[in-house]
Amino acid sequence: MKYYIVVIVSLLLTNLFSQKDTIIPYREKVLFLQLNKMRSAIKDAEKKKLNQEFKDYLLETILIPDSYTYNFVKLKTLGVIDSPDKNLRIFNWNVQLEDESNLFFGFIVRKGNKKKNKIIELINKNIVYEMPKEIVQESNWYGALYYKIIPTKKGKKDIYTLLGWRSNGNISNMKIIDVLQINGNHAKLGANIFQTKSEKLKRVVLEYSKKATVTVRYEPKLDRIVFDHLSPESPSMKGLYEYYIPDMSYDAYTFENDLWILKEDVIAVNELEKNTFKQYNIDKKTGEIKEEEVKKSWIDPSDLNAPGTQNKHTPALPEIKKR
Repeated sequence: MKYYIVVIVSLLLTNLFSQKDTIIPYREKVLFLQLNKMRSAIKDAEKKKLNQEFKDYLLETILIPDSYTYNFVKLKTLGVIDSPDKNLRIFNWNVQLEDESNLFFGFIVRKGNKKKNKIIELINKNIVYEMPKEIVQESNWYGALYYKIIPTKKGKKDIYTLLGWRSNGNISNMKIIDVLQINGNHAKLGANIFQTKSEKLKRVVLEYSKKATVTVRYEPKLDRIVFDHLSPESPSMKGLYEYYIPDMSYDAYTFENDLWILKEDVIAVNELEKNTFKQYNIDKKTGEIKEEEVKKSWIDPSDLNAPGTQNKHTPALPEIKKR
């Protein structure tokens, strides 16, 4: 009789822990401890080992269907962003090494069936200091932290424009505007849809001084991506992007006829009913995506005393448009 009781209790406990391990809030607590432990590590070998443990458990977690709509608010140094159409979610984080270089990690998640979600892993094999100009597959990813997904149409095909950030070691920082396309179980980054005056680019990369703060944000009412125009601190530093800073003028990419078309010297306009707008920045050391309320202010881009440039800018007023 005692034997049967022991067996029944054992089965009940096994079932309890099995169920507990599929409950997302419980798994979030485990991930929280793993992530903090990894962030507290000092040596590269320990960081990589702990990161692998975190990555494996995170993958197990996000395969569970219930995880797709869960917020993961406790994981402050893990980027979790959703596309407005709810068809895509990206998990994204970095590991900063002792020499200040970074390894980047990411999962693209799509809502699956009742058994599990669909996952594409973004694989950053090597530390990249120069951003590629060509289209890349998920298996050869350059590495970045994305903070905004913009659903975009290219003909009848659904694509996604991504805004991201990356640290270029102790040399410079970068803001990135890229395009994500999903084909079955694979992803590719880059598309020939960024039109400048002289050429089409597959992605836009703004490289700048580590002491500067550069803003790249999406304005949905105008369907455009507005960003700081960068200039060297002095004319002799032209082409040395680690010395580039905002010159207090703004450019934008506006979506027209399946292309992001560059418009120079635009006025950055925020919603009239608010005194502030939301800005997203990445903590350089932790990789945490921070949402900040920034007071509205506009500096006349035609001001000849603006730092970093002696060129006169003529700002262009925006036109309200709808897709």
